[in-house]
This record gives sequence, structure tokens and C-alpha cells, in this order.
Amino acid sequence: MEWPVATLSPSEKYNLITDCVVPRPIAWVTSMDATGKINIAPFSYFNIVSSEPMIVSLSVNRRLGQDGSSEQKDTALNLIHGGDCVIHIPSHDHAPAVHATGSGTPPSQAQIDALGLQFSPSQQVKTPRIDNCAVALEGRFLQHIEVAQPVVADLILVEIVHIYAADDLLHNDRVHPEPYAIAANKKP
Repeated sequence: MEWPVATLSPSEKYNLITDCVVPRPIAWVTSMDATGKINIAPFSYFNIVSSEPMIVSLSVNRRLGQDGSSEQKDTALNLIHGGDCVIHIPSHDHAPAVHATGSGTPPSQAQIDALGLQFSPSQQVKTPRIDNCAVALEGRFLQHIEVAQPVVADLILVEIVHIYAADDLLHNDRVHPEPYAIAANKKP
């Protein structure tokens, strides 16, 4: 079967590309605004860009504003203006909380409390790390690229400055997350 992309609807494009590019890791990102308010959001458009320097990409799709314009989401705004984040690799046990933080509105402190999320200070960035995530990548904003015209997404490059991995993931001086059941978007 072949699909000329120009003939596909937006939903057909989404289904086709997400069915083909698998598995995609899920990034569960904490960032902070200028007032210190924590934002948490999951992203499946996330991956490695470079190992030296250590850089990852995070694509933040824009939302449609009431006036029809595209609006940046909080994670993109926080990174562009605040400069850092923590990218967590959630397990399947985190799925309900990851899903809850993926709504169109940022979670309030009450919602964060209801999800039972606890935080620890990060080592190199001001944004805190979510407790009970076996892998956390502390990162600093490196570059912002507006994608397409009109802009549909903000591609953010983040330089990783510190890595946390739970001790039980370490085997022969390597991180092996398989027993932790890392969440990923996989198609059967």
C-alpha cells in the first residue's frame, strides 16, 4: 500500500506516522515558570540528537488559540524563558499519572497532590525531579526551532547536564531499564 501524503487528512497523517515510527519513548517533563510553578507534561515526540555533547529533542505541538492562532504550550514557554527541565522516563506504573498530566490544561498543585507526585531537588537545574522515576535527565535549554509556516510545533533542543538512574537499573556499569518496564508508545 502507498499513501501520497498530500492526499491525507490530518488524522490520517497522525495515525500513519505514529504507526510507522515505533517504538517511541515517552518523556515525562517537569519545567517551571518564572514564578516557580511546576508544570508536568508527557511527550512522545522525544529522542536523542547527540551523545557528545549530550543533546535530546523535544517537540511540543502548539494548540489552536480561540482566535485561530497557534499558541505555545507551557513546557515550550518555560524552557524558552526559564532554561531548564527534567526529562523523566516513566514506567508502566506511572501510566495513570502520565495520562492525567497530558490533558490540554496544565495540572494545578491540587491535581499534582491528588496524583500523589512527590519531588526531589535536582542536582544541576532548578526544576525538581519527580520521585519514584527510575531515570531522570536534567537538562538546560539549548535551541528553539519553530516548525513549519504557520508554526505548528516548537522543536526544543535540550543539553543534558546530569543523569539519575536508580541503582537497581545498573548492571556492569550500564543502565538497563528493561526490568523497570519503561513506558513507550508501541504498536502491537
